[in-house]
Amino acid sequence: MPKVLDLRKKNKIAAKTITRRPPLKEAVSTLKDRAVRVSAILPQRQSPPQISWEAPSFYFNPQKRYLSLLIIALSAGGAAMLIFKKDALTAIFLLLSSLILILYSNKKPEISKITITQAGINIGKEIHYYDELRSFWIHYSPGMDKELSLEPKKWYVPYIKVSIADRNPLIIRSLLINFLPEKEHENSLVDIISKRIGL
Repeated sequence: MPKVLDLRKKNKIAAKTITRRPPLKEAVSTLKDRAVRVSAILPQRQSPPQISWEAPSFYFNPQKRYLSLLIIALSAGGAAMLIFKKDALTAIFLLLSSLILILYSNKKPEISKITITQAGINIGKEIHYYDELRSFWIHYSPGMDKELSLEPKKWYVPYIKVSIADRNPLIIRSLLINFLPEKEHENSLVDIISKRIGL
């Protein structure tokens, strides 16, 4: 039988050609080298865009001329109602109103950190998510205060107004336009009066 194979000889040859594996330290170092090369090729993950700044929690006007006139008028009206009309209830109401205005006028605004992220808008410790807001508007006139106005979806919640301070309104708009529709918000009569008298 000329074509008979001897398998014992073939196994010996195969056993001789088996190479030895490198030690564990060398394998780990080659894996680290490959990981470094792959991370250099892949683009670096960028953090999501966000804008943050610090601003006072409400508009503060140090000149309280109109407010002091209003407090004097309320106090005088309360005293007149008590003396001439003998209406104690209205007099107490007017005097308490003037007292509340005095207390509120002495309140200083807190500096809040405002952050606009992809999830929502953080104002101090409050978070306003985009799905809770209907629209936004930036009140900006050169030489005037810049203000971000947010309209909540709940009808009983007033507009949320935040000072933009020294931030560029175009950068804020370019981020917010991706999440909320832009709609002009009119200043209410209460906003106009409170800014005028210095509240």
